[in-house]
Amino acid sequence: MVKVQVIRNFASLIAGEHVTIARQRDVWSLSFGESHPRLILPHNLNEHDESDTMFRNDFVRRYPPARGFADVTLTILHEMGHHFNREIYLNAEKTEGDTMEEHLALPHEVVATEWAINWLKDPINRKIAKAFEREYRSAK
Repeated sequence: MVKVQVIRNFASLIAGEHVTIARQRDVWSLSFGESHPRLILPHNLNEHDESDTMFRNDFVRRYPPARGFADVTLTILHEMGHHFNREIYLNAEKTEGDTMEEHLALPHEVVATEWAINWLKDPINRKIAKAFEREYRSAK
């Protein structure tokens, strides 16, 4: 199986419905244009820049056990957090911050990460996440 399929399967399991993966790649995000989740992936799934580091540090600061999970897992969970809290995003006055610190502090970003943290707090979900990571590492 290829990495994109593994991501789609994991995101669909989390969402409880089929998640589509956008053909056009950009940055990790979730499209709100459809009624079902549509995940947008970066061009390079292995890319890890300063913003990614800041996202991870924020996540781990808020939930230290997240340290044991891969960036891809935390990111997918965060994006699914947007899906489950879409009304907060859609009602946001501002959807982008001028800096990454400002972006991470926006209410819809905080809520998406909180959702992801709460999902990870469940022991069964942590096992699901670890199984995803094993499958993801072995995918092409």
